[in-house]
Amino acid sequence: MEAKKQVRRKFKFPPYLLLLLPAVTFMLLMYAYPFITSFTRSLIGPDGSITFANYVKTWDLYLKDIVFTFAVTVFSTAITGALAVMLAVYLRFRRGLISTILSGLYKIPIFIPFVVVAQMMNSFLAPHGLLNIALAKLGLIDIDQPLQLFNFSGLSFGFIWKMVPFSVLIIHGGFQMIDDSYIEAARSAGARLFKIITRILIPMSKSSIMVALVLVYSQIVGTFTLPYMLIGGKSPTTITVDIAHRVNYFRDFGVANSLGVFSYFLVFFTAIYYLRSSVKKMAEAKPVEER
Repeated sequence: MEAKKQVRRKFKFPPYLLLLLPAVTFMLLMYAYPFITSFTRSLIGPDGSITFANYVKTWDLYLKDIVFTFAVTVFSTAITGALAVMLAVYLRFRRGLISTILSGLYKIPIFIPFVVVAQMMNSFLAPHGLLNIALAKLGLIDIDQPLQLFNFSGLSFGFIWKMVPFSVLIIHGGFQMIDDSYIEAARSAGARLFKIITRILIPMSKSSIMVALVLVYSQIVGTFTLPYMLIGGKSPTTITVDIAHRVNYFRDFGVANSLGVFSYFLVFFTAIYYLRSSVKKMAEAKPVEER
C-alpha cells in the first residue's frame, strides 16, 4: 500500500503547469496557429497546386531585405541592451534630484505609439531636419551635403530610442530585487563598480535582461510603421514593409505568406527561449513541500 502511494506521488501532475496554461494557450493562438496558416498558404500556387515557387520568388526578390531585417534587429537589440543596462545601473546606485527626474523622463517613450515615433524621426533625421541643422550650426557638417539617415542608421536610431526605456523598466526591476547586502559585501572585499556590475548585478539579473532582449527583438521584427515611414519603398527595407507591398499592390498572398514564414523563423528561437525560461521560473517557484 505504501509503495502505491509513493508511485502516485512520483507521477503527480506538476501543479505549476496549470499556471503556465494561459501563457501556452496565448502562444498557441498568437504564434502557432498563424504560423501554421501562413506556412500552408505559402505552399499554394496561383493555380491552387502545392509548390515551392513562392519561396523561390521570395528568395530571389527579398533575400537582401531578409538579411537587412535581421541585421537591424540584432544591432538595435544589442545597443538597446547595452544602453539599458548602463541606465539601469545608474538608477540603481544614484540617489538624488537628477536620478529622480531621469527615472520619470525615461519612461515617456514607452507610451508613445510607433506611428508618432516615426513622424518624430522623420522630422528629426530628415536631410534638413533638426539633427542636420544642429550639426551644421556646430560646423560639423555642410548643410548642402547633409547626413542621409533614412536608412539602416536612422531606423536603428528610432528603434533604440523607443525600446531602451522599455528595457530599462524590466532590467532595473531585476536590479532592484538584488539585496544591498551582496553589494556591500563586494565593496567591503575591495570590488570596484565594474566588478560589482559584472559579477553581481548582471549575473543575478540574467533572466530579467534576457527577457527584455527577447521582447525587444521580437517587437522590432514585427514593427511595420517605423520602417514604412522612414524607408518606404526604398531597398533594402524590412520584411513587414515587403509583406504590405505584396498584398496591397500585387495581391500576391503566396509570397506575402512566405515572407511571413521567414519572419516567424527570425523570432522562433527567441520564442523558444522565452517559453523555456517561463517553465523554469514556474518550476523554481514550486513550494518546497511539493518538491
